[in-house]
Amino acid sequence: MTIRQDLEKELEETRLRYLALLETIPESDYSLPTDNPDWNVGEMLYHITMGPPTLALETWMITHVRGLFKFGIRVIPSSWMERLNGLYAQRGGRITRQGLIKNYEAGHARLMSCLSRTRDEDFSRVMEYPEDFLTMLTGTVTIERLFHYAKQHFEEHQAQLGRSR
Repeated sequence: MTIRQDLEKELEETRLRYLALLETIPESDYSLPTDNPDWNVGEMLYHITMGPPTLALETWMITHVRGLFKFGIRVIPSSWMERLNGLYAQRGGRITRQGLIKNYEAGHARLMSCLSRTRDEDFSRVMEYPEDFLTMLTGTVTIERLFHYAKQHFEEHQAQLGRSR
């Protein structure tokens, strides 16, 4: 199996796991707390939907505007990014199962499109992520690793939804 085929399979399996997870959580539980004290269940589920489109953007930036991305992750404090991330997830309004499905599907399609446009030689392109950027994305990060991070991001937050999920 090629890197691309492996990633396609992994991303599709992650998408199916996210959709299956949604089926196990009634909307009435969206206001319940998670193991992450900053977010409730609905906010966490919404945050997960932001992973695929964010990774597609990062992949594009590393490939096409590397210097700008490198400048951004080095100059903008990670605490600001965390705060913005939290505010976006807690954007207010009602989070619904259908809205979560729509958001995830759109992000997944964007990431799959990005994957299909990524040249084989670009999978090994690297970017040095600062230690305080993201816990699971620090040090030398390849484009291939960014695509794998979609699964890791989902699994990390799925675990924070609680042991029973």
